[in-house]
Amino acid sequence: MQRFYSLIVIFWTVGFLPKYAFSQSAENNNPVNMASSTGHLDGSTAKVAHSEIIVTAVNQRGTDNEINQLIDILPLFTLIKDSIIQPIDLSADYPGMTLSAWKVVCPNDSFTRGIKPAYGFISHHHGVGLLPTHTLILVDNPVNMRFRATKIWVDLNHNFDLTDDGGSQWYFPMKLTLLKLDEVDRVFSQSLILLDTLHNGMAVGLNQFMSGELRSVQKMYDAAISLVSGRREYLGCNASFRQHRKTVWFGTESEYSASQNDTLYWALKDVNLNGSYNDIGIDKVIVGNNREEFNSRNAWDYRPGLIVDWLGQAQLIENIHQGKKGIWEISHRKIKNIGIKRSRSLLIDEKLPTFNFCLIEGKYQPGKLKENPVHRRSIRTFKGKYTYIVVWNADNPNYIKDSAELHDLSRNLPDSIQIVYLNHGGGGRYVYQYNKRYETGFIQGFCSAEVAEKLKLQTMPQYFLVDPKQRLISINHRPSSLKKQ
Repeated sequence: MQRFYSLIVIFWTVGFLPKYAFSQSAENNNPVNMASSTGHLDGSTAKVAHSEIIVTAVNQRGTDNEINQLIDILPLFTLIKDSIIQPIDLSADYPGMTLSAWKVVCPNDSFTRGIKPAYGFISHHHGVGLLPTHTLILVDNPVNMRFRATKIWVDLNHNFDLTDDGGSQWYFPMKLTLLKLDEVDRVFSQSLILLDTLHNGMAVGLNQFMSGELRSVQKMYDAAISLVSGRREYLGCNASFRQHRKTVWFGTESEYSASQNDTLYWALKDVNLNGSYNDIGIDKVIVGNNREEFNSRNAWDYRPGLIVDWLGQAQLIENIHQGKKGIWEISHRKIKNIGIKRSRSLLIDEKLPTFNFCLIEGKYQPGKLKENPVHRRSIRTFKGKYTYIVVWNADNPNYIKDSAELHDLSRNLPDSIQIVYLNHGGGGRYVYQYNKRYETGFIQGFCSAEVAEKLKLQTMPQYFLVDPKQRLISINHRPSSLKKQ
C-alpha cells in the first residue's frame, strides 16, 4: 500500500519534474534562453523554446495503413521474343492506340525450361531512361509462382539490360517461410523486392490474391486490362501480383522514451515515389507509438517550420535531409505549447475541455428501464481530485498489455486519486460485466464520437492525467510507471 500512497506526492510535484511534465522538458533543458515567437502557415504563433535540436535517423523500413488497405495490382504479361511493350495506364490508354516496344537483354540465369517468363512495371519516379516513372521486372515461371519460390530480376539501372543489375531477387509464396525477411516486412506474407541500391531505397512488397479472394474486383480489373492490352499477352490477376509500395522509413526518438516511459517513432513517407523524402507539401512526416504500422491520421505534409503536436507536446521540424551515410534524418526540437492553433492533440497545461459522457452507476435490472444504471454526466463532476482518464478498447493489444497494471492500480488507489474509464466501441452490458468480472474500482463510462473529438485522440489506448482543477499534467503516462514510484 505504501507505494500507492506515494502517488499523492508524485501528483503534487509532477508539474515540476521533467519526467512527468513532458511539456516543460524543452525549457528545463535550457532554462537560460528566452522563448521566441515564430509564425506558421496554419496561423499559429508558436512560442519556440531554444531547446536542443534532436536528430532522428529513419533507418528502418515501415508501412502505413493507407498502403496496406489498397488493392494495388501489378499486372504481368508474357515476354515474347525478348520484347516488352510500354506500361498500361488505365486512366489514359484506349483500345487501338499505338504502343511502343523495346528489346531487353535477358539475364544469364536460365529461365525454367518450357515456360515463358513474364514482365511487368512498378511505378517508380527515378527519372532515368526511356521509362522515367517505371521500373521493369522480369518474372520466371509465372504460372507456378503460387506454389514455389520464383526468381525476379529488377532493372535497377533502367537500361533494359537485366545482366548488369547484380543477379535475381526472390518471390516467396504464402505457403513458404520467409526466412530472410524481418518481421516488419512480413505484412500479409509479402516478399520484399528492392528497386534500387540506396540505403533508404524504394521497394515493394509482393503477394497474390488468395483463392477466391475479391473475385469481383479481379474480374473488373481483368476486363479493364483486356480492353487496352492490345498485342500484349496479359496473364490475368490470378497470375499477377498485389503490390504494397514500401515508401515509409522510421526511427526512434530516444529523448521521448526517457521522458515518457514510452517509445516515439518518427517516420517519413515518400508520397510521389521519387526516392526523396523532403519534397515540400508532398511527402509526409508521421509519428506514432507503434512501429508495425503508422496511421495516416497522424501524418503532416512536410515543410520546414512544420509544427507537429503529439500526445500533449509540440515539436518544430527544422528540416529533413540526408546524412553523410545516405540515411534520411529529421531535425526537430520541442517548443512551448503556446500559440498553437488547430492542434491535433490536447496540449500539456491546458484545461481539459468540457464534455458529457454516459456513466454506469448501480446495477442492471433486466426489464426495468427506469432503473437503467447508465446516466449522463459532465467530466466537470469529477473535479477536486487527481484524475487518470483511460480511453480504452478491450480488443486493443496495447490495452491488453496494460490492463493487469490498471486493475491492480484501481484496487489500491488513495482517496485523493480517481480513475475514469471511457470505453470506445463496447456495449453497456459488456462494460458492466467487465467491471464485475475484474472487481475494478473504476468510474466506468463510454467514449462517444463526440467525446473522442473533444479529447483529440491520436492513439489507443490513450491516458490523460489531470490535476484537481482538470489541467493536463501528462498524456499517455503508462500505469506501470506510476506504480513503480
